[in-house]
Amino acid sequence: MSPQAKLQPDPVEQLQKILEELPRGYGFLAAYVRELELHREEDDVFRRLAFGNAIGGAFGSFIVNVFSELYEPLEDERKLEIRQWWLGKVRGEASQFDDLKTRLFKIS
Repeated sequence: MSPQAKLQPDPVEQLQKILEELPRGYGFLAAYVRELELHREEDDVFRRLAFGNAIGGAFGSFIVNVFSELYEPLEDERKLEIRQWWLGKVRGEASQFDDLKTRLFKIS
């Protein structure tokens, strides 16, 4: 492995850092729970909420670039890794609200 390759940050770590820093308020978390109540596919929920929500906000073109340059080129198992990490994180954040926690419990 070349020294430059070692210096390149891991795309999954980059995605985690970026996605972790995006704001997620109660409205976003309630929308996430609603998606689960509607039995949406995990990949669809992740793509639409993790990337789509930010596109409409101040992060627009930046998130489009993150999606196309960091997420799309990943191998399927790496996509699954980042998706599961994000879904777990958002589920944990939603669980901090009693009403959302109750709704999540009913889905499980």
